Amino acid sequence: MKRIGINILSIIAIVFALNYIYSETALIPFVDEEAGEYLQARKVAKADVLYVSESSNFSPVNSNDTNTRKLSQFVSDYFPNLVFEAINKPAAHAGHYKKILETIPENNHINTVIIAVNMRSFSASWINSHLETPLNKSAVFYNNRPPLINRFLMGLNAYDDRTSVEREREMFRAWAEPSLPYPEPRNSVKNWTALEKWGDWRNPKRQLADHYIKQYAYVLSETNQRIKDLDEIVSLAQRRNWNLVFSILAENIEEAEALAGEELVNLMKTNRDWIIKRYGADVLMIDNMELLGSDEFTEKDFPSEHYYESGRRKIAENIANHLKGRI
Repeated sequence: MKRIGINILSIIAIVFALNYIYSETALIPFVDEEAGEYLQARKVAKADVLYVSESSNFSPVNSNDTNTRKLSQFVSDYFPNLVFEAINKPAAHAGHYKKILETIPENNHINTVIIAVNMRSFSASWINSHLETPLNKSAVFYNNRPPLINRFLMGLNAYDDRTSVEREREMFRAWAEPSLPYPEPRNSVKNWTALEKWGDWRNPKRQLADHYIKQYAYVLSETNQRIKDLDEIVSLAQRRNWNLVFSILAENIEEAEALAGEELVNLMKTNRDWIIKRYGADVLMIDNMELLGSDEFTEKDFPSEHYYESGRRKIAENIANHLKGRI
């Protein structure tokens, strides 16, 4: 019995030693490549304000901006006495943000956390995106387990690694549901996109109109996975005593209406209002959705939240105006 106890203690000691060696040698280059936000979560602990977003924070590649600084950096200009940090992960969403925020050390200096709320992220298109698998892979590191165990679990694919075909099947199922508040053919994404508009499917304007419908034609409720994620972020912020801000990103309302009609824009506004009502009592809500004109969005062939410098500056000013006197 004594020998068994000694063997168990020896194994534990070896595991601790291996974890220490891994943490001091191979860990940093590995997570820098596979899960960079793991390192950022420790760095930002010294900030006063943390801005968390997907790629909307960046200057687009090959834009003609004279100033390519991030949107969050433009916000920080209004508060020169505060330390701002940002965590940006392309294609990320509230579920990913939640995991990253949970890894920030308990003894942090953070006072305010600003979450960029992307309206497209609530859609079946994004929830079932093929990009979810790499996001889930990197998220294995966003917890407080020993790093060596995380690396082992990542190697075993101990995360949601459904194939693109499986995710696409779920997306098509959601699109086929008659869940929209309009009579047929606008009662489902499938029927709405099949509706003739701007010529047949080969017409670029028809294709773009259908993209808008696929991204924004949904009705929010508490069963939406991204809403569940935002709920958990609210609970985490309350436990950590953070001032929480939800900044609803600007959408290309002008183009959405021109291509897909007022029915889609009304859905977008209704979902925006639903979010504000749900969280307004506990969270500082900043509504940027209708702030920008069509010419301040960089992409012309797909709906996105990528803005030219003028757009990033306008959103930053709106955020700063809401934050004044609160941080």
